Amino acid sequence: MEEKRSNERYVLLAIMFSLVFGVIVVQLVNLQIIHGKENDESSQQRLYQEREIVASRGIIADTYGVPIATNRVGYTVQVAKTGLKEAEVNVMILKLIDIFKKNGDSYESGLADYLTFNPIAYGNKIKKSDKALAKWKSEMVLKDKDIALLKTPLDVFKYFREKKFNIDKKYTDEEAYKIMCMRYDMLIKGYTASNPLCIAKDVDSKTVAQIEERSYEFPGVLIDMEPERKYVDASDFAHVLGYIGLMTDKEYEANKDSGYKFNDKIGKIGIEQAAEKYLRGINGKKKVEVDTSGRLTAELNSEPAIPGNDVYLTIDSKLQKVAMESLQRNIEEIKSEADFKKNFGDAFAGAVVAMDVNNGEILAMASYPTYDPSVFLAGADDTEAEKKKMEYNTDNKNTPLLNRAIGGKYTPGSIYKPITAVAALEEGVITPKTKLYDKGYTTIGGWKFYCLEYRNHQGPHYEIDLNEALMTSCNIYFHEIGYSTGIDKIDKWAKLFGLGELTGLEIGGEKKGTRANKETKKATWNDDWRPADTAQAAIGQFNNEFTPIQLANYVSTLANGGKKYKPHLIKRVKKYDGSIVMETKPEYETVPVKKETLEAIKEGMVLVSNSVEGTASSTFQGFPFTVASKTGTPETGNESKGSSSNGLFIAYAPAENPQIAVAVVVEHGVWGTNTAPIARDVLEEYFGLNSDAHSDDQIAVERVGFTH
Repeated sequence: MEEKRSNERYVLLAIMFSLVFGVIVVQLVNLQIIHGKENDESSQQRLYQEREIVASRGIIADTYGVPIATNRVGYTVQVAKTGLKEAEVNVMILKLIDIFKKNGDSYESGLADYLTFNPIAYGNKIKKSDKALAKWKSEMVLKDKDIALLKTPLDVFKYFREKKFNIDKKYTDEEAYKIMCMRYDMLIKGYTASNPLCIAKDVDSKTVAQIEERSYEFPGVLIDMEPERKYVDASDFAHVLGYIGLMTDKEYEANKDSGYKFNDKIGKIGIEQAAEKYLRGINGKKKVEVDTSGRLTAELNSEPAIPGNDVYLTIDSKLQKVAMESLQRNIEEIKSEADFKKNFGDAFAGAVVAMDVNNGEILAMASYPTYDPSVFLAGADDTEAEKKKMEYNTDNKNTPLLNRAIGGKYTPGSIYKPITAVAALEEGVITPKTKLYDKGYTTIGGWKFYCLEYRNHQGPHYEIDLNEALMTSCNIYFHEIGYSTGIDKIDKWAKLFGLGELTGLEIGGEKKGTRANKETKKATWNDDWRPADTAQAAIGQFNNEFTPIQLANYVSTLANGGKKYKPHLIKRVKKYDGSIVMETKPEYETVPVKKETLEAIKEGMVLVSNSVEGTASSTFQGFPFTVASKTGTPETGNESKGSSSNGLFIAYAPAENPQIAVAVVVEHGVWGTNTAPIARDVLEEYFGLNSDAHSDDQIAVERVGFTH
């Protein structure tokens, strides 16, 4: 009986074990066979990432909406932290760098600023500052006792290799340095499984394909898309447009509270800098699921990026291109006509500014030599771009990065004479019909001054009034009326017309210039003002120095009846949905100059372009509209050393109904007359007179206001 009960227990236990085993088997079959793939995927979906959606930067377009700066799709390489061991990370890094190098891509490397290779030396951020070096070492070294051991750059290199990043001895020093560069960024910027680090931007599509094809070799490495800046006809618009670049430490400190990250790009100069607050978009976010290798498995939700605002300029891109082309072509022509007496073949640079006289819009702003701002968008590993940047920054003769239109200061010479005439007329020293006797020379303050024609054996002008004096650019006439008016009154009117004063243009780099007056002479030479100084200043010499944009603004004010507009480049700003964010309203100050005075100046300036004796008449012969203008040939003081004088020209048109003002400067342009053809090219384009640019004369009729 007892034995029977014992057998029943064993049977019962066997049945229970069988049932439990059966349940386990069924569950395993269910988990691994029936739902194996699903459960395997589910087991991988344990990590969540919040990725940033980079907002596209607003476009920059000309006044008609023609794009100058746009965006294109770029690919970024990011790395998320996985379970890889340190040695495995180093192997992966070298493989990535090999792909980058093969395809000409650059990658992030902050270490190069502190430690360089070949030769091993301290980088630019610390090599000239013991304090900066000590601070960096203290931040990088975990144990204070190790700092004392790092006496040389080689010591630092070994410390990073052996202690900081534990890089295997099998790697060469060059390979170790490459690993260090990427590991340094990982260390400084930080990265986790849910917050990947961007290690390379704007990589080649071949790089993307190779990483994705070999994804099993790159656990945690992700490819994402990001908008990249693209410039159109960049060299023609370089000094207006500017460029963007990675922030410096100083820029980051100034902007970090506004949401900028250390590796963000920011406008450096030009409109890119001036309109940064409009152009920068607001980044979005998306929450995703990734597997343990960092591969995307699902997108959960997203907060879309808001694109930056579009900035529309006052610049007419066709007019800008004509100004640039004409400037370069005429400089080459002037250079080719060297006689090594007056023209030493050294013309090489210049600027053109065209301005709407009725609202202050800058229609064209050309500076030559120019540069290609696209090279500043390239990464540090782009050797050709780096070479170009170095050339631009070290070319102290041509200074292509200088925006001569707003940052070049030039003695005006005879284009200053209308200001002297305004002062003399307004202060009652002369009337438009006042005649002076020019015998070819005059003596003022013990100095003898000569008329140019007299020096060239063409004889004096004899009796001459204001119209004839402006037409022939008679120095004696303006020496005399300038001396009679006095420097204080001349200076007053020069300032009222904006000469030697900042215009307030949006972009940076504008220079104030200087006016020849008592204060300037005292500050410059610690000397008193003398009568002969007034005679010199009256013809635009001495230490008068103005920028081309000031000259354009000055002639615009002469043209429009005395409204001194604040020049501007930004016409309006629009959101991505087309709504207006900002529109520039014309701002001006009224110069208290009489209508009769401006009319007298206009009559003389019209003769410059239209009378046989006018200094620019040959350039405007047959021109369909009346142009008011003035040439200038200021001496640089180096003519005796084989250096040509500068050439300047100002104009507005049509004289009866002014629409546009133009100022031209050519460094070592020899004569002001040589620069007049550049202004004519600009006027022809503006009024639609180029047969290949416009199908009819409608633009000309609309702009001028009458049929020609």
